[in-house]
Amino acid sequence: MSQKDELLNRLKSSSGLLLLLDFDGTLVDIAPTPDSVIPPPELKIILRQLLERPMTYVAILSGRSLLELQEFIPSTIPVALAGCHGCELQMPGELEQSILDDEKIQQDLDDFAASLEELADWPGIIIEHKGCAVAMHYRLADETTVEHAFEEFYSKAEVLENYEEMEIVEGKDVMELRPSGTNKGIAVSFLVENFRPSDNALIVYFGDDTTDLDGFDALPEGALRVSVGEKLADQADYVLSSPDELLELIRGLLQ
Repeated sequence: MSQKDELLNRLKSSSGLLLLLDFDGTLVDIAPTPDSVIPPPELKIILRQLLERPMTYVAILSGRSLLELQEFIPSTIPVALAGCHGCELQMPGELEQSILDDEKIQQDLDDFAASLEELADWPGIIIEHKGCAVAMHYRLADETTVEHAFEEFYSKAEVLENYEEMEIVEGKDVMELRPSGTNKGIAVSFLVENFRPSDNALIVYFGDDTTDLDGFDALPEGALRVSVGEKLADQADYVLSSPDELLELIRGLLQ
């Protein structure tokens, strides 16, 4: 029996589900630039059908800003959304909320983003100011450009007044400056406490990159960790090969 089939059997046999889904690299394929992501045409339909299952709740977590997530997942689909690695939250039918309320750190992030404007002109470098974090994407840059871009990113970050209260996190062809302790684990803890359909519902986290490890770590006993792709395989209970296989799993759950 394949890992997908074994996992599907566990999902189907549960009396309730809380599915925690990373977005880029998990629900949708990684794209050359953040703006060029193209979700599968059937994604919205599948999510709506998934939410029609009894005692099945869904949350989507991402390093993207909440505003970006909302462009892909409209409010008519009642999932919980956690943007900017959990810094921004929106529960179904509720107003969005942010956990970043430190004006000094916010000012540092704004200043940092402004200091990287010249870097954004380098070939293959994309700077993204998410509000509660600043990211540098370098998937399209050559090795020499990436090396110098790393130096610039770190040197400009390290001189910020409140740098000691921030952290730089690296992922798949991206690095990001964000407030320390801002991670998907915060969102997972909140969702487990406030969004679980029942006390005995099975909680499953699907992720593909190192930023999802905080989510894995925040899961309670009995929850399942699923790596989409091989990067988190050593820390996962199950491994799916790709976003396509994840969608196949969800389709199987709907049958």
